[in-house]
Amino acid sequence: MKKPVAFAKFLITAVANFNKHDGMVMAGHLAFLSMLALFPFIIFLVSLAGTFGQSTAGTDALAYMFENMPPDVAVVLRAPIQQMVSTSSSGIMTFSIIGALWVSSSAIDAARLAIVRAYSTVTRRPYIRRRAEGLLLVILSATSIILGMTALVFGPVIWKAIIKFSPVDADWNFLWNLVRLSISFGLIFGALCLAYYVLRPRSLKIRAPVSRGALAAIIVWMIVANGFSLYLKYFGNYDVTYGSLAGAIIALMFFYFISVGFILGAEINASIYHRRLERLEKKAPSD
Repeated sequence: MKKPVAFAKFLITAVANFNKHDGMVMAGHLAFLSMLALFPFIIFLVSLAGTFGQSTAGTDALAYMFENMPPDVAVVLRAPIQQMVSTSSSGIMTFSIIGALWVSSSAIDAARLAIVRAYSTVTRRPYIRRRAEGLLLVILSATSIILGMTALVFGPVIWKAIIKFSPVDADWNFLWNLVRLSISFGLIFGALCLAYYVLRPRSLKIRAPVSRGALAAIIVWMIVANGFSLYLKYFGNYDVTYGSLAGAIIALMFFYFISVGFILGAEINASIYHRRLERLEKKAPSD
């Protein structure tokens, strides 16, 4: 009985801190910059994939992204993104890399600010260092996506070989889907943990947790992905209110709710950190 009550109090504290640190305002800021950075990041992703001779990895990553988005959001984003990728020449793509990297790193800096506020601190690293870390994270993210999508190409081949030489008679399609789902979850979970770890404040007294906040963010994202689609299906009449801007509003709202989940995960990690710090300070002998 104590554990559910303690968990409920902890969750209430995290939500209260989310409101205290203007989480909804920060989510709007992060959503706008994420939307702004999406297209430049895709330009860089496709350019980098072409440089490595893995052009199909970039398009496969885009297809995977659309498959895991709510249908209404995917419809809004698919056409302009595909047109941008298909009509951009290699010269323009190369010339745009610097600008794409810079704009994409702005979203990372916004995520850093949200995490810093979650820990109730305003200490920030020098501007040049923040930008350098943001650029590095963008490059690492794009490279990881390319490597991951390239590995998926060989996945079915390896899986068929396993089935061929395995004496076990099983539902291999079910197992393969389970493996793919586990890998996808692991990659997203690992990326979130890395983001919470790299973007956290440096002036922390003890090690800050990352896994619980990452798990909470994924749960919120799953709820958003399913709930947002149902809302748009039965209650969302954005075309009446916003007219031709309805598509952009739908995409922006989706990024807004995704940002809420990310910031709430940071608040959960920060709440765990402060609770652990209080316990250590109580145990420490007084002078």
